[in-house]
Amino acid sequence: MFLFPFALSFVVTGTIWRWLLQPGGGVNVLPTLVGLPPARFAWLTSRTQVWRFDWNHLPVIVGLIAAAVLAGLAVAARRAGRRRRAVVTALAGAAALGLAIGVAPGWRPLPYPEPHGFNLAFVGIILAAVWQMAGYTMALYLAGLTGIPEELREAAVVEGANEWQLYTRIILPMMAPITLSATIVLGHISLKIFDLVFAMAGPDNSWTDVPALLMFITTFRGNQFAKGAAIGVILLLLVAFIIVPYLRSQLREGARE
Repeated sequence: MFLFPFALSFVVTGTIWRWLLQPGGGVNVLPTLVGLPPARFAWLTSRTQVWRFDWNHLPVIVGLIAAAVLAGLAVAARRAGRRRRAVVTALAGAAALGLAIGVAPGWRPLPYPEPHGFNLAFVGIILAAVWQMAGYTMALYLAGLTGIPEELREAAVVEGANEWQLYTRIILPMMAPITLSATIVLGHISLKIFDLVFAMAGPDNSWTDVPALLMFITTFRGNQFAKGAAIGVILLLLVAFIIVPYLRSQLREGARE
């Protein structure tokens, strides 16, 4: 039952959920079964945005994130005893933080405000994606749970661990590789997703635009092949940013074994 959605293609899933999320039917008429008025949520045709921010502030945000990451690396290097590397990393983090706070606010990538946010039209697409990929994730965690020895759980209970401590101190830490694998797989699928959005909202719904769909429209509708290729390269780099560190860590672990 749970794995059946994963066996379907994204096109079939998108078609089914497009029927279910029709503004004048589908799930919006469910309240009428208990005598309530139908729901009014527009789903895929919604134009409402939440969590809006000006993209001119993006350099500040990126600088702060970079400073936080470098500071974390400095702390990790300090704990590992590598003092010189810790100092260099701390200085780099301080420089990035100073750049983000001092220089970036005075630099505007665009000469005009460019507010963007999360479009509520994506809620329906997220529901469909979760419905399709939940079974796959459940199968991964089920395989991880069966790999935890029962003797280890019994020993923890004998030592006085309650249910919460059993999961937070033993089960979840031992399932960290499963969590990492699921995050990597779902992350790169979400970055390059195209067919689900195309089947549910179509190519002309700018409120549900994603990078792969933008690449398709730019290349094959606008006949701007150079720009479409550039979008494809950026999409490849985004996916590689997630995949390459994971593959590198797996190869290192394999070499150590």
